[in-house]
Amino acid sequence: MKTVSPVREQLLEHTLVLLGTRGYNGFSYRDLAELVGVKTSSIHYYFPTKEDLALAAVQAYATNIGDLMREMDINGPLKEQVEKYLALWRKNLGTGRVCLCGMLAAEATSLPQNVLTALQTFYSMHEAWITQRLERAVAEKGVKLPATPPVYAMTILGALQSGLISARLFGKPCRLDAASAMLRSAITPESGKPQTAEAATAVLS
Repeated sequence: MKTVSPVREQLLEHTLVLLGTRGYNGFSYRDLAELVGVKTSSIHYYFPTKEDLALAAVQAYATNIGDLMREMDINGPLKEQVEKYLALWRKNLGTGRVCLCGMLAAEATSLPQNVLTALQTFYSMHEAWITQRLERAVAEKGVKLPATPPVYAMTILGALQSGLISARLFGKPCRLDAASAMLRSAITPESGKPQTAEAATAVLS
């Protein structure tokens, strides 16, 4: 028999869904209370303000994703690592949800500073992960990138976020596939020969 989660955990679970589908300004404590089946006063007990709730949700989301990324040994096969990484992005396809941090980033001007800082940390974590793999591809496989690894990592992350959003907009997973191709091409040159990653960028045009 499945154990019922404590109220705080249920609140966070539903908040993750609401933030990933509606964003920070798209729901209220009343919406959350109805989903969990509690009074709004119960939410305030655990999270006095919406800022507290959003920060806890972002931190929980980032910790979960970060743990999965850290399990991917940087010295392991590049192709295998990248496929596991891209699988994290594909989990939301067809659910109506996008990356929680990508959704919130679009509302940056209306978010509390501590939530913004948590989002920036999340983005930096992904950029560092991608950069490390690109640097390996350059050193070990002679891949020629259209920009330095750190700059191209920012480009790839932006493409993945946009690809997931446009996949939801058009209802077409290929929108994310096009962005994924940029990273795949950068770390797995065909036949082991040096190549540029510019061809992958063209897929998005």
